[in-house]
Amino acid sequence: MFVERRRVQRVRLSDPLRGTIGESRVFIVDVSLRGLRIAHQEQIGEKGAGVTLRAQWDGKPLELKCEIARTQVHRLAQSATAKTLYHSGVEIRQVMGTSAMTLRELIEAHVMRALDEQKANANGVPAVAAQHFQTGKASHFKRHELFAGRWRETATSDPTQPPNGFTVSAEHSPEEVAMLRSAFEQGDAASGGRDLIWRLAKLSISSQEGVPTRRFMP
Repeated sequence: MFVERRRVQRVRLSDPLRGTIGESRVFIVDVSLRGLRIAHQEQIGEKGAGVTLRAQWDGKPLELKCEIARTQVHRLAQSATAKTLYHSGVEIRQVMGTSAMTLRELIEAHVMRALDEQKANANGVPAVAAQHFQTGKASHFKRHELFAGRWRETATSDPTQPPNGFTVSAEHSPEEVAMLRSAFEQGDAASGGRDLIWRLAKLSISSQEGVPTRRFMP
């Protein structure tokens, strides 16, 4: 178990992280170094029960021994075929393997994104956080294009940047792609926000060194 040198606030994930507790599928909604809030449809146990939560973030495994602190109904089923959605708070009791580092990096990434968004809002420009936009030279890509408010993803070997989206390495995680999509939607030609995303995308797929990362030091 790691030692927390400075208190890190609970952060809400921009995209819920899929995981499992036993045979039940869960989604991590927000996270701190001491506990998590998860969404689920199946029962995962009573208050005080010990559970093992497994997930993966940025290609790294996350395995946490937790204790259920509370469970409440978040949304009731609206039909006979629908399922009730529950939210549970779980406290971390033991971190397995390299999960301590993964958990801290997950929090750091969302803290940096929040700081970027705050700075961007103050300056009136879209936020583009580069802390997890690092990759070597790639040969397989995915083109992400925005049509009528909906994104379309296409596998391609052509690194060309489309006017209505961007092309990045196929190895980018869903979290990175979601971040870029959000920034692209907020940007426009006038502010130069989309030009910045295109430059980052071009650099990430053409540079052997990739884009330098930024680190949040707690």
